[in-house]
Amino acid sequence: MNKLVFVLCATFLFTGCDDKDKDDTVLVYKYKGSVQCDVESGVPLDNMLSELIDANINVICSSEGNDGNVVVAVCGAETGVINVYEIPISSLITAENLGFNNVQLLEDAIVVMDCE
Repeated sequence: MNKLVFVLCATFLFTGCDDKDKDDTVLVYKYKGSVQCDVESGVPLDNMLSELIDANINVICSSEGNDGNVVVAVCGAETGVINVYEIPISSLITAENLGFNNVQLLEDAIVVMDCE
């Protein structure tokens, strides 16, 4: 009986938390282009999403983030907001050709991807 429980637990541990799909994806970003004191400025997340979809890139998840750099608090100055997309790693070069970059290039980026 103990061996059966051990085998079942081990099987669950190795298959129940499979992050294989996460290893096959990458986060890419492009600056939103928003400026301080203008809440309507910048390119909305969905508009940039269309760029990726039009290039036949499967977008798994999307979110706004921040590049993590300090910005001067002044109207008209950049906000540091980035639009971030989780895509298959096989589509990285295509996304880079569209002007997107790997989030790992931003040393202090603050990105929370909250998709299911």
